[in-house]
Amino acid sequence: MRIAMLGWEFPPFVSGGLGVHCFELTRALCRRGAKIDFFMPGCGNKAKPHCEGIRIFEVAETELKPYLFVTKTGKRAGYGDRLIPAVNEYAEACAAAVFRESGRAHYDVLHAHDWLTAPAAERVKSRLPLPLVQTFHSTEFDRTSFPWDRILEIERAAAASSDLIIAVSKRTSGQVLRLGASQGKIRVVYNGVDRSRFKGRSDESDAIKNTKHGKKIVLFLGRLTEQKGPVQFLHAAKLVAEREPDALFVIAGKGELLPLLINMAVNMGISKNVRFLGYVNDSDQKKIYQLADVYVMPSTSEPFGITALEAMSSGVPVIVSKTSGVSEVVKSAVRVDFWDINMMAQKILAVLKHPPLSRAMVSMSECDLESRTWERAAEETEKVYLEALSRRR
Repeated sequence: MRIAMLGWEFPPFVSGGLGVHCFELTRALCRRGAKIDFFMPGCGNKAKPHCEGIRIFEVAETELKPYLFVTKTGKRAGYGDRLIPAVNEYAEACAAAVFRESGRAHYDVLHAHDWLTAPAAERVKSRLPLPLVQTFHSTEFDRTSFPWDRILEIERAAAASSDLIIAVSKRTSGQVLRLGASQGKIRVVYNGVDRSRFKGRSDESDAIKNTKHGKKIVLFLGRLTEQKGPVQFLHAAKLVAEREPDALFVIAGKGELLPLLINMAVNMGISKNVRFLGYVNDSDQKKIYQLADVYVMPSTSEPFGITALEAMSSGVPVIVSKTSGVSEVVKSAVRVDFWDINMMAQKILAVLKHPPLSRAMVSMSECDLESRTWERAAEETEKVYLEALSRRR
């Protein structure tokens, strides 16, 4: 099967789970014999094929990152007035590239990822008789409390024009239904994790080596945006620090809430208990997971949450928000309401103070991880392709 796949991220151009998903899914699909042409924006740092069977086409140079916070005016977090024009420029260049290659490649399926690629997919579908599979990794309802109407319009059009829709969780499936999609064409395919990336000890970087000093580490790793719940994390941190003054709360990531979070830590009197690491690259992520005594993912709205699986793969007990897709498929993680900072603090303290509980959670995670592989995700995605082809015929 030959697939024209449209994406916005691919290593080394990655700002979140979308890039990880595209990298791992394409690799697993190629192992199953698929041939993939992956179309993405140029990022000035050329992406390279990571396996046989994939070709990467960079079109429409852009420096925009996909999941920063956007207000209804579209003028926050570096997007400025260029967001929608950049998406449309990519759509034109991407569609032209697919048209150009389709004469030689003879594609079977068109697969687009998230709203950023949806306009390009619609242009391709208008001229090529290909079944369109659209993966929703998140929706505008997830990303902000103030959904931007223009993005919602694009997502509604994507939901309507797709032959089949892949949602990364049942939670995301519900959000796609809010966009007007038909229940009958939504298929849930959960993300996976490459456990081999997180096994074995790593040499620590200087920044990480100077962090622990015998303290118990509570880790937050993600974009510093409203959606990811870093504010709730800090409120819980204050309650934990009152009972466990040697606990250290490590916040890894960047985003528009960083100045607010720094001021919060100071005003709450816990600045000595909090470390802000900023952006962390892939190699350092592995080291940071291994440093942690517990990983907390307190997202207010999380379509899936690959980082929870990564932490579990690193042998770290995990606490996740109930409003996350990953909570649907892991039994070993403790689940909390993101708004219940008292309960969140109690669960953190329980893991820190009771090593048998921590060890039991890590042991139980083995069963969860066995079924959460990219090979399984690829197999289920392939079934969606075949169903889309069957429907089109």
